[in-house]
Amino acid sequence: MRSIYNRRYLIPFLIVFSVVSFGGTALADRLDDLVKKLQSRTTLDRREAAHELGKAKEPRAIGPLISALKDEEPMVRLDVSGALIEIGKPVVEPLIQAVRLDNDPIFLWNAIRVLEEIGDPKAIEPVKEIQQKHQDPSIQQISKYALDKLQRIQKP
Repeated sequence: MRSIYNRRYLIPFLIVFSVVSFGGTALADRLDDLVKKLQSRTTLDRREAAHELGKAKEPRAIGPLISALKDEEPMVRLDVSGALIEIGKPVVEPLIQAVRLDNDPIFLWNAIRVLEEIGDPKAIEPVKEIQQKHQDPSIQQISKYALDKLQRIQKP
């Protein structure tokens, strides 16, 4: 009778112990799989990966997501933008560094949109620089809109 009682509690304990002990490894493997999926040839796979990476809010996903802002498919870029917005403040510094290095209009348009939505005042100066220096009218326009919003957020 005593051995049944012990097994009754031992099995759930072992399951919980396994999840706690190996959960970090499982999460790292899952993130690796999602990052690989973000580079899939299939648009749906890339969109799903972006969505899942955003839900995970894992800072290790920021770099691959920022790179994916240049995806050839507009819907993937939209999902990637949403994922970065979902992650929030940890995205701001790496994204600011990226916009200072990359002059691609598609990338900048999406990056500015993400910075605007996150609403961190640190983005004001880089967005202002882009608005003043970039020749593309659509980049100037979205920069102006983002600056207006960021400056309103900054004022109490």
